[in-house]
Amino acid sequence: MTTTSPLTADDLRFLDEAARYLERPGFLMKVANLVGKPAEGVLRALPAKAHAMIGDMTNSALERSLAWAVRSLPAESSPRPRGWSLAGGPRFHLALTAATGAVGGLFGLAGASLEIPATTTLMLRSIAEIAAANGSDLGDPQTRLECLCVFSYGAPQLNAMESAYFSSRVGMAMAMRDAAGYLARHGVQEIGNALAHGTAPALMRLISQIAARFEIVVTEKLAAQAVPIAGAAMGSLINAAFTDHFNRVAEYHFGIVRLERLHGQTGVQQAYQAAAQRAKQAQN
Repeated sequence: MTTTSPLTADDLRFLDEAARYLERPGFLMKVANLVGKPAEGVLRALPAKAHAMIGDMTNSALERSLAWAVRSLPAESSPRPRGWSLAGGPRFHLALTAATGAVGGLFGLAGASLEIPATTTLMLRSIAEIAAANGSDLGDPQTRLECLCVFSYGAPQLNAMESAYFSSRVGMAMAMRDAAGYLARHGVQEIGNALAHGTAPALMRLISQIAARFEIVVTEKLAAQAVPIAGAAMGSLINAAFTDHFNRVAEYHFGIVRLERLHGQTGVQQAYQAAAQRAKQAQN
């Protein structure tokens, strides 16, 4: 019989911190503070015609990011030690996304179709570093998909479920399992061609589920950039906040996954649910 060690006081503190953020992500409040407008005003700043293009934009960004991840992430099957870096660390990628945000700010919504895929791919690289630093195996297709799924954990709660974070994980479990099986059975070239032609239903289902939530945060970001004072400097700051937000989500997600490996899923999930309840009560 497999035995697991109990959660430590530090583990419980980490789960409390994770629940406070994952159950009520604060990206919209960050950008509202940056542009000096109430959160509702930020969202109203987005032109009506932009809403129609955001869905296609987010799907395209996720497809390109997945294709990039399959091609370029290391394929070794051994986990990296904590602190290991693919290239430069999360701060390096934050600086790069700030630069893409500056360019996006110059061109406004017209440049979003180029800026969003570039920013998403850079953020995925940063998320992969965080996964590896928490002991996840980047050679495992499921880990690569979990990196992509981080984009679905950063949106506000869609309904009154007990835990926005765990309900998202449970809701995507089957789609992720099917997509991981597809990646394991096909080569890089086949996967790239399938994504380009939309002929990989298992991958497209997962991307569609992630995009439904990622689109909410992308809408918040583009709404902030549509505010008249935005421009290059503000676009850079908004993108830095965007990247920092998903880095934090990744730190909490892969930290929870690491605790699940060490202590078992049941105990960790029960402790997280209790932390989520405390976080909810503190907000009321």
